[in-house]
Amino acid sequence: MRVFCFVAVIVLFCSCSQKGLAEYDLPEECGGKCEIADDTNSFYDALVNSAAAFSNCVCLGSGVFEADARVGKSLKIIGRKDGSSYLKNLVVSDARDVFLHDFSFKGLFLSSAALSISGSSVEIDNVSFSDISAASVSGGRGIVISGNASEVVIKNSKIEKTDGTGILINGAHKVSLENVALSQCGFAGVWVQNKSMKSGLLSVENSTFAGNGAVALEILGDTVLKISDSVVSDIKKREMMLESVGDGIVVKNRLLSEKNSVVVSNTSIENFTRAGIILDGNESVSQVKASFSNLSISSDRGSFGLVVQNGIENSALREGIVLNDFSSSDGKLDEALFIIDDFFEIQ
Repeated sequence: MRVFCFVAVIVLFCSCSQKGLAEYDLPEECGGKCEIADDTNSFYDALVNSAAAFSNCVCLGSGVFEADARVGKSLKIIGRKDGSSYLKNLVVSDARDVFLHDFSFKGLFLSSAALSISGSSVEIDNVSFSDISAASVSGGRGIVISGNASEVVIKNSKIEKTDGTGILINGAHKVSLENVALSQCGFAGVWVQNKSMKSGLLSVENSTFAGNGAVALEILGDTVLKISDSVVSDIKKREMMLESVGDGIVVKNRLLSEKNSVVVSNTSIENFTRAGIILDGNESVSQVKASFSNLSISSDRGSFGLVVQNGIENSALREGIVLNDFSSSDGKLDEALFIIDDFFEIQ
């Protein structure tokens, strides 16, 4: 009788566990196992216990997990498929093969960023960031990638309504955006700054930038930019240092003299308030060699379509632009446009 009861308990436990895991979209690497965290304390425990003997997968239950959590090892954090799992803050540092899936950061008041990444390889899939307010000058950001070189893939995700930058990339990192929506970010959808002598890479595919302030995407320093099948639209006007800005894409670095340092294809830049694209050679570029194909630039509010300054544009530079509302005014610029070229503080 005791043996029967013991077996029955085991069967019931396994059945309940399997039923619970049905609420999650587990990757194959989890092997059908996941340590479920139902509250903040159990989430802390799961971060410690995972990869020890059970699994390197942690499943978040419903609700808000108030933890200021840190990940420093290979780990997969998965939220419920119904979108009811929320994190307050997460730091990933010196970790490989980290996977973040199916959860949100929402309604936060932060002096830094909801997600901070350093020296790690991370894949982010179906994670949303929204209503991120700034508790300091450098706060209110969605994602910050800084420190030692990281490789980060962000896909099927959205970042919206942040006081600060949606994604801030500081240093020489390899970052890929695939089907990502960045909207209503108070200062820049994506801001890349790199003071190092090593080159970074930002790849953007099938993504949208809508209603962001000051600039949709800016690169300062040596980072290669590749954009395809994307839309940049509705950039909001902002006053910075007594100057009015509102630009689609801005690149300022010495790499502009190298072939394919900026590649834009099958992309439209629409409804900006100043310039669609600004390429600035940073006073060290003799000829700008960006590459465009099937690029459309249009706005009923802007002043310039493609501006090349501190460098001479390649004679073939504009051949891939299929529409430019400002082709006649681009060449009439008397002096270089003001660019926000400050390197911002990272916390």
